[in-house]
Amino acid sequence: MYEVADNSVLARLFSETVRAVNPADYSAEQVEVWAGDPPNLERWRGQGAGRIVFVAEHDSQIVGFVTFEPNGHIDHLYVHRLFQRIGVASALLRCIEEHACSTQLNRIFTEASITARPFFEHAGFQVIAAQTVTLKGISFSNYCMEKSLAYVTTLP
Repeated sequence: MYEVADNSVLARLFSETVRAVNPADYSAEQVEVWAGDPPNLERWRGQGAGRIVFVAEHDSQIVGFVTFEPNGHIDHLYVHRLFQRIGVASALLRCIEEHACSTQLNRIFTEASITARPFFEHAGFQVIAAQTVTLKGISFSNYCMEKSLAYVTTLP
């Protein structure tokens, strides 16, 4: 269960994951700008504000997390490098989809990295557009992706 005090853990997990997983698709300069070490804790203090945060734990340690905005936007979905490809991200995404359906959202969407694109495609997301974004003067390629949701409504 997420608590605001977890933000420093989430920041470290984010930074370590990007540094371990994303160099296959992004340059060293891009990775440094994206996930500086140590992580910028000031930036992370407000990450949970107005967002729903789900965490995945193993032996009482956070091994993954996702942040979700009420409009359907998935802002972060990161899993510790030692827990990749065992279903953690899929479980976190299921939590988001269940919550989104319970609030009758028609879609969820994200900006997926080159690295994350195959995961999201496997989960049923479609690429809407490739884009280039700039962070601290450095350009990054990523993908605007969305997934349509079907939810069951009951008539009175």
